[in-house]
Amino acid sequence: MSPSGPPSQADADRSHPVETVHFADGSEARLVRDESGWSLTIDGVRQAHVGDPAAPPVLTSVRWMLAALGAALPARSAHLGGSLLTLPRAIAARQPEAEQVVIELEPELVTLVESRFPPPPGTRIEVSDARTWLDAPTEGDLDAVVLDIFSGNRIPAAFTSRECFTAVRAALTGSGVLVINSVAGPELEFTRRELATLRELFDHVGMIIQGSVLHGARFGNATLIASGAPLDVAVIQANLAGDSSKGVLLTDLDDIIGDARPVTDADDLWSPVPPPVANVDQALEMIESLRAAVREITPPS
Repeated sequence: MSPSGPPSQADADRSHPVETVHFADGSEARLVRDESGWSLTIDGVRQAHVGDPAAPPVLTSVRWMLAALGAALPARSAHLGGSLLTLPRAIAARQPEAEQVVIELEPELVTLVESRFPPPPGTRIEVSDARTWLDAPTEGDLDAVVLDIFSGNRIPAAFTSRECFTAVRAALTGSGVLVINSVAGPELEFTRRELATLRELFDHVGMIIQGSVLHGARFGNATLIASGAPLDVAVIQANLAGDSSKGVLLTDLDDIIGDARPVTDADDLWSPVPPPVANVDQALEMIESLRAAVREITPPS
């Protein structure tokens, strides 16, 4: 998928494959054109990708969240943390009648989406603080709530606590599902406490994770799933089967949680600081520059 606009805009996009996006807080992101669409990177970490919404999502974290939603994708859902609307686009492509609301704090990011990558039908964006939005009175009619909020590549404390998850529980139907794009470090302490917190509030909790991350070999993503109704285990496992990420669904969590304490707002618990990573946007920029150079010197067939 390329940005909307007249042909001249598309031509400009191809000739300028990297753009800088300035946020209201003074931070920057990089918008990088690649072979399958556009990537948004912050501090060298790719946070979102816009491509063909009907194809399997490029980002592992998005494929896992999509898998976690099970067979019947939500008719009504809220996405806390919007970025380029990667997951809402995938849901809309597979469930055209879905109604989705995206809560995004950064106005410049919303402006970018609305001007360059318009939301799919049935999806609206609200510029708001997600925790404030959650804490407001709710009708409890959502089939899914997706938490995908990072600040400086960490999950803020406002979205790791019992109070936050209690507000999510109130927003969901009895069979609704909470899906969290989370992280797991080598010691797993943060993840263990998050799972302990979810189990206080939901009857059914699961986690998608890679074996190397689970066993402490490295830092990586973890998708946390919680619901008042049984998880669609067989479908989630089928959704993950054959995925190059080798992610697995775990529902027997007793040994992992152990004696971990649930998290409260008073703990002010952020997710762990991730280790330094390679600068992805610079790598993508270099690749695109090389491709452009090849196109210039290769005669048309």
